[in-house]
Amino acid sequence: MKELSSGDSRVVHIVQKRNLYPETRYRRSGFLVDYKAGDAILLKNTLTNQVFALSEEEWAAVQNADMSCSHVRELAQYRFLVEPDYNELAQYAFARNVVRAMEKNDPGIRWYTILMTTACNARCVYCYEEGWRPFSMKKETADAIVDFICRTKQKGKIRLMWFGGEPLLVPKKISYICRALQSKGVEYDSSTITNCTLLTPEMVKEAVALWHLKRAQVSMDGAKGDYEARKQYVHPERDNYEKAMESIAMLSDAGVEIVIRCNYDAENISRVREFLDDCKVRFGDRENVSLHLAQLYPPKGKDNMAGALDVYEKTLDYYDALGFVEKARNASRMRTHFCMADWNWMNIVIDPKGGLHFCELVADETAVGTVFDQDPPHFPPIHDEVAEECRNCSYLPQCTPFRKSSCPVENAYCRREMKMSTVREMLSLYRNGPVEEAAETEDCP
Repeated sequence: MKELSSGDSRVVHIVQKRNLYPETRYRRSGFLVDYKAGDAILLKNTLTNQVFALSEEEWAAVQNADMSCSHVRELAQYRFLVEPDYNELAQYAFARNVVRAMEKNDPGIRWYTILMTTACNARCVYCYEEGWRPFSMKKETADAIVDFICRTKQKGKIRLMWFGGEPLLVPKKISYICRALQSKGVEYDSSTITNCTLLTPEMVKEAVALWHLKRAQVSMDGAKGDYEARKQYVHPERDNYEKAMESIAMLSDAGVEIVIRCNYDAENISRVREFLDDCKVRFGDRENVSLHLAQLYPPKGKDNMAGALDVYEKTLDYYDALGFVEKARNASRMRTHFCMADWNWMNIVIDPKGGLHFCELVADETAVGTVFDQDPPHFPPIHDEVAEECRNCSYLPQCTPFRKSSCPVENAYCRREMKMSTVREMLSLYRNGPVEEAAETEDCP
């Protein structure tokens, strides 16, 4: 048996069993996930985030709960195997609350996600903002945002994320906010989520020098044919696949870290290899360009990944073979916060009219205040109680607590999505080993 990840030492210390009793018949933990990778069996405890690789013989002993085997006893101590009457739900809740209590954060907001506009030069077929009225930020709102940041920010450097719509439709307004913050002595870095097609050399210079742009996530949709069919640009003769790829190179040359987010579902996953080949040719030698395969959230009631798991796994093999080594990130820590909506004291989303929200996937009714208010925003409570349908889910520690009842991307296929992401993590650890703890990501998982 080989340890691939030692997990979260805090949680391991809380739940680890010190003494084993020979007369006890242990059972498989509900938080144990297994996956066969060639001749190895990969095991993950989703509560502790420990990962092991076993031989088939060792796995057979685990399945039989053969306590005469040292590796079986070790797994029992780490709660991969538990007593028949062990209350794992209560143990999860206790561990989560202890870890939460250990987290210390300075008062004030650290992350500001600013929707500069709801307009976009693309009409992506899967866009959750479809039907939103295009609206761009006015000067008085930008001024109020600057004042809001100054009175609500944490001490030290803050992080700004330019979002939309397409934020690069209004670069002058981004620069206006940045100049105002600089005049008030505010330290900041920024990032953006963009389709990148509107980028110009002049904009790149401004982004680096004034916006302090450190990171850009560029949304792509696989091979050129899929990309242009799904993006449906208003001006395809100007905004297109080739322009996006050229702009990625331009930002990379300027020293900005680029994450290419390749969106996939069952319809385009079989052609993602073509896109990977192109990325390898264009960006294979660029250390500041990485590629992430991201499953599209399906509309509620619609399954967009049926039958795609096998293709996805083969695509991952091809991805690794090309040298796109995406090692497991943040895999060793217990997630006490699932998304930005859980970070009330750290994160706020500001829409183009100055409305404040707890999530970027917003609608008007989710507003918790405005930047024009002098009182701090009032967030609705986070639901700590585990939903009935989630109580027996192996992936529970990886996806709660969060505002489940109001999440716009909640769907009936979350278990399969969690399985795919967990399989990817275990395979990455098995093939490539762990990496150092990564910085927090700006977007929802």
